[in-house]
Amino acid sequence: MMRKHVNHALRMGLLCLLALSAAACQSQKSGKPAVNTKNQVVQPPSEEALRKQREAEQLQQCQQQLGALRAIDEKQYQRYKQAFDSLMSGASQYASLRARVNGDTQETVDALYRYKVNYLCAGVNQAVLTGLADRGEQIK
Repeated sequence: MMRKHVNHALRMGLLCLLALSAAACQSQKSGKPAVNTKNQVVQPPSEEALRKQREAEQLQQCQQQLGALRAIDEKQYQRYKQAFDSLMSGASQYASLRARVNGDTQETVDALYRYKVNYLCAGVNQAVLTGLADRGEQIK
């Protein structure tokens, strides 16, 4: 049941971050387009698309680390899980009204959510590393 809740939170978080990224996307043309064997022009993935994919992968990795933390330190897991769910809820609310605010506000709040996600995930990673190191030190 808890795993289902975590997966739902991850899906919502990914959806929110992708929505934020897609809405912030500006078409950028970089270099020459690629040409496939049928002489059709194929655009390489934009920097924005690559960034969105990287952010989605990082969020998924964060969720996996959060799951690992549960097996290492249940108390810290609960603290980070609550923070993660709260952050995803806020991102979801923001995504629903993002189109109604001006561009400067969008850029600022988008950056704020990216920072908060990165900061939270760094804390999760640090807690996992510290917990595993502590366990390793106990084995002597």
